[in-house]
This record gives sequence, C-alpha cells and structure tokens, in this order.
Amino acid sequence: MRNGGKSISSVLRRIGGRGYGAYKELAEARELVGEVTLKVVRVQPDPFAPPSIVRAEARVGLPKELLKHPVPVADYLHRALREELRKVSRRCGEGHSCGLSVPRPGPVILRRSASRLVGDRAVFLVRVGLPSRRRRVLGDEARETLLRRLPAAVERAVRPDPARVREWVRAWLVQESIRARLRGKGLVSFVGDGSVLPRACGGCEEPLEGAVPFESPPSMRVEIDLGELGSFTGMGVPRGVTVIAGSAFHGKTTLAEAIAAGVWDHIPGDGRELVVTVREAMAVRSEDGRRVSCVDISPMIHDLPSGEDTACFSTEDASGATSLAAAIQEAVEAGADVLILDEDTSATNMLYSDPLAKKITRWRTTTPLAELARSMRAHGISLIIVSSGSSQLIAVADKVILMEAYRPKDVTEEAKSLIGLQPEEREYRPPRPRVVAWFDPLEKPKVAAGRLQARNLRVPVDLVLNPHLVEEGQMVTVAHLLARASIMRGRGVREVADAVDELMREGPAKVFGDRGGPAYSEVRGLDLVYALNRLSTARMSARGGGRRAS
Repeated sequence: MRNGGKSISSVLRRIGGRGYGAYKELAEARELVGEVTLKVVRVQPDPFAPPSIVRAEARVGLPKELLKHPVPVADYLHRALREELRKVSRRCGEGHSCGLSVPRPGPVILRRSASRLVGDRAVFLVRVGLPSRRRRVLGDEARETLLRRLPAAVERAVRPDPARVREWVRAWLVQESIRARLRGKGLVSFVGDGSVLPRACGGCEEPLEGAVPFESPPSMRVEIDLGELGSFTGMGVPRGVTVIAGSAFHGKTTLAEAIAAGVWDHIPGDGRELVVTVREAMAVRSEDGRRVSCVDISPMIHDLPSGEDTACFSTEDASGATSLAAAIQEAVEAGADVLILDEDTSATNMLYSDPLAKKITRWRTTTPLAELARSMRAHGISLIIVSSGSSQLIAVADKVILMEAYRPKDVTEEAKSLIGLQPEEREYRPPRPRVVAWFDPLEKPKVAAGRLQARNLRVPVDLVLNPHLVEEGQMVTVAHLLARASIMRGRGVREVADAVDELMREGPAKVFGDRGGPAYSEVRGLDLVYALNRLSTARMSARGGGRRAS
C-alpha cells in the first residue's frame, strides 16, 4: 500500500465468510495491483442492490500527441474497457455477484463519468458485484474479481493500438473543426459526400449495409479545407428555411434525422462521421398530452374562442398543435436557433394551411410556420422541415431539397417557378423569457426504458422523444441534474441551459464525483431544459411582464 490506509486484500482476508454487511469495511480501501491503482468508492448494501463502484487508474500506453486530446481518447478507452470487462465478467453467486461492467456507450464521442483522461493516466469508474452466497462474503471470489480480473482488464484496455486510437482522434478533430467553420460559411449543417445515413433497423445504431452513399447536389456542394486534416466536400445546409421534399420511402426523414444527430461527433465506422450540425439545433415534434407551463405560443396559437391568453399558455394535456407550438418556443427560449421538423411527427396545421380552406374557416386560431418562416429567419432562426411537398412551405423556402431514391437534388428554382405563390406572411415574435418560479427537485430519479421517473413525479417524461439523447447515460444525467434545486430554482430558463452547458465543459465526472458512479454522459443545456419543461414538479412564470426575448 502507498500513502497508508487499509488495503483491499487485508479487508477481504478479514471478512471472508462473514455476513454481507461486512463488505462495508471495503469503503475507501485501496490497492496497487501491478500498474493499476484501485480504490473502492462505494459499497453495495446487498448482493441484489446496484453494484459497488471501484475507481481504477493506470498510465495509458499511447504517444503524447494523442494524449493531448482527452475527449476522444477517453471515449476509445471506455469502449476498450467495456469489451475487456465483458470477457472476464461472470456470475459466481447470487444477485450481481462477480459482475464487472461500465455503461454501454452510444455511437458518439462524449465526455462520460465512467472514463476520463488526466494527463497520461486513465481514470475509470467500474461497477463491481461483490460476491456472496446465502448473503455471506465469498472472500476468494472477491479477491479474484477485484484483484485479478478487474486490474487485468484495465491493463489491457490502457494499452490500445495507437493506430486505432489515432482514427478516433482524427474523426473527432475533423468533426469539431467542421462545426467551428459552419457559421462562418453561412451554414447550419454539413452532410459529407460518401456518408451512410440509413441505420440497419429502427432501433439500431449500425449503418445499413448496402445503403446508397450520400452525394451532394452540385449546386449545394461546398468544400471545407482543414489543412493537415484534409479537405472535405458535402452538402452545405444554409441558414434560413430549408424544405426536404419528396415521396415516401425516398430518404427525407433519414436525412433530417442524420442532421439532428450531427450535434454530436460520431465514432469511426458509424457512417455519419461527416454529418456535422451546429450544437444549437433542436428537433421538435408534436406530443399529444404533454404538460406545458406558461409558454408564449401567441405567435402561432391565438384568438381562442375561450378568450384565453396564449402569451402564458399552460395545460396538463396539450394537443398536437399546442404541443408543437410550445416545443418551438421552448427551444428558441433555451437558445436553439435551428429547428428541425418532420411532418410525420408534427401537427400539420402548424406547418401550413390550405388557402381554399381559409375561405371556409374564417375564424383563425393558428398561424402556421409557412406564414412565420420568413420572419423567423429575420430573427436569426433557421428551419429544416421535412414535407412531402407543401406548396406553401416551398414558396417560402430558401432551399428545396428533393429526395429521389435516396439521392438529394436541389430543385429550388424549379419548384418556385411551378408554384408561383406569394404566401401570406405574419410577424413572428420570440417567446417571452420565463423563470423557474417553483421547483421541487426529483426524489430518487431513475430512467427506465427511456422514461424519466421519480417518487414525486406524477407523470413520467418520455426522454426517448428527444432524438438528441442518444445513450442512456445522457438520460441519467438529465434525471440527476433535475434533482438539484440550485441549478433550477429562481433562474431564467435560458440561464438554466447556459449553466448546464458550463457544467458539462469539464464533463459529468466533475459534476457528480466518483461516488456518483459511471452512469453519466455529457448533455446540452437544451436537452436538460427539454425535460424541465415537461416536469410536473416545475412551474414557470413570465419574467418582466410583457418584455420579450431578443
């Protein structure tokens, strides 16, 4: 042992054969095994309780130039350790006995609490099932698990193939560098030539084998020169209003989903490594029955027969139209300036209206995006809308992309000449800013099948409807941040989003600490506010009376 204190091996020798509660003596115990330093951070009270947490630290066998990029290196090491642990993890008793694991990562490069790089050392938080039979300590099995199999897996994980890690680092650098150049080029997204956008199945992460590679239309092709990293061509999605049109099954939604996924950096082999979108993009949709708290939806929903003021609209059971209007305004309020919509998941009366039907329905309670789009563009908000072919949306679009047999075509001029409409235009007003007037922190929050639950939450929040949360660890982070009153109570909604972004710059490990365990992954402030807006334990109020956000 270094620096004194109790060793793991001495504790295990002492408690072998005793009741399971004796494992608590392992708390804070340490051991140096070969080149791996182990520390027991948290001890499970029962073999069927969530596993114990062990911190494992070791020097990484990689060149210094790679270690300068801790985010992609830690991401790679996380995946390497997961595979090594799967090889040695086994069942040896009751409950979680002898299990070794770290959370399953998604196809994106994120900061995670389970793995981080500190200088030239990797720090892992590993779930360990302390073994027992009939709730008695299995000393020999515990020594085998903690002092042999775990450190051996760590030692193999921190000696990866440098060439493979270099691919990871390069992919991350390319995506980060492209994203840094998008706004300067007047773009909100870049879809690289050769990208494979379709997934193998609806719930799969793997690219579809044999899919048609993406090829940008010549008129929208841009080249981004990254110097030593290379030069890349692809379709540049400009600021403003972009409509993705076409018949069913031709790839419209697949393209929009890839653009939405581009707010995160993808791993090599995903197929979408060159699909890069600004971080401030948000996909929005209708959600029948969702909760809404004091959202200014008056630019879109107004003149209700009840006389209700929609500048501070609240409901426990939103319709498709009101939920979409609320989602748009909530996203803008939280800092999103790119909105992605698909008519398949949207109340279409919020996207466009039939000019002939207007002559019959003279009392208008909705103003669709087709009439607000140009004004929203003037306010700095870009729209990417999937539509099979709305003449009203095409008429206001800056770009019309036609998907045919999975290939995009720029048909902007042709579409506008055929339609020849001068659509009605209405003034868009950004939402009034709100504050979190009342907030009851979530008690014992958890995520089950993508649904956020808590002891004091009346209605679960369906986090899987937010496509920007691509792995369970992100949902867990959202859940546990919502248990912290200090981040929410009394702050403006935009302030909450900014505070979360600031916290995430150093990664979730800094936020939750070692005792928080390995379950957390990086999120955006936009994603936290997405959940906050749907909580029954939060209530918003307008800030500053009639003053509106700029």
